[in-house]
Amino acid sequence: MKVLISADMEGISGIVDWEEVTPGTSDYAARGRQLMTDDVNAAINGAFTGGADEVVVADGHWNGRNILIERLDPRARLNSGSPSPYSMLQGLDDKPTPEAVICLGYHAMQSTKKAVLDHTWSDTRVRAVYLNDVLVGELGLNAALAGAWGAPVIAVTGDQHAGLEAQELLGSGLEIAVVKNATGRFAAQCLPLPEARERICDACAKAVVRLKEGRAARPYVVAEPVRLAVEFQHTQYADRGFLMPGSERRTGTRLELTLPDMITAHRAFRGLMLMTRD
Repeated sequence: MKVLISADMEGISGIVDWEEVTPGTSDYAARGRQLMTDDVNAAINGAFTGGADEVVVADGHWNGRNILIERLDPRARLNSGSPSPYSMLQGLDDKPTPEAVICLGYHAMQSTKKAVLDHTWSDTRVRAVYLNDVLVGELGLNAALAGAWGAPVIAVTGDQHAGLEAQELLGSGLEIAVVKNATGRFAAQCLPLPEARERICDACAKAVVRLKEGRAARPYVVAEPVRLAVEFQHTQYADRGFLMPGSERRTGTRLELTLPDMITAHRAFRGLMLMTRD
């Protein structure tokens, strides 16, 4: 059994501020990367404890060069760097294909009340993203891409709002590890790190056991064709995004595209993000 761990950073244990997740800052270099690597190691250990035969990690934050490979559990392989074909889920197209995805260190979507570092892909550019009129964050975008490959998301770690978002979108059969209770966008009551890592390990182990026993969440499959809509924060981003062939501009800030499948829709979304980058 092969498991892909998709690792973001805003939902990592102890993280509450942009300075801890932004390359070039002292907190990121001195603390953020180590905190992320330690959470990833807890998830790797949990996956193997639950019965995984192979674990692949996708470094899904920023430029994909955050996890300290020299301190990574050597039982896992690391996808690092950007851009890569599947971004936060790089490794989906490996042979053999991963049978399930663990979303580690995830955060709630843009505009979620009192969620740590809430955003959807870009804090400054994106207000909302919809797949077939369903509002989704990064969790939903990636769950849908994984679903197109037949892989369910089986575990999610982050603050309580990320966990609730996952449960509401993906339903039962999902293991959640809440490692901090958000009290604001830049504030949370953080668990002691040993307890947080224990929760992560336990959730990932239980998730793999569920998968082996046929009790895991089902893949999140979006009906085709896929209607992708992106609501930007400002009109200037829609100006640029409208250069995407096939896009339709519904309002000053909203672009929509109809794509044949989720894999193509995910690529189109990432293309829009690159086109609108400041």
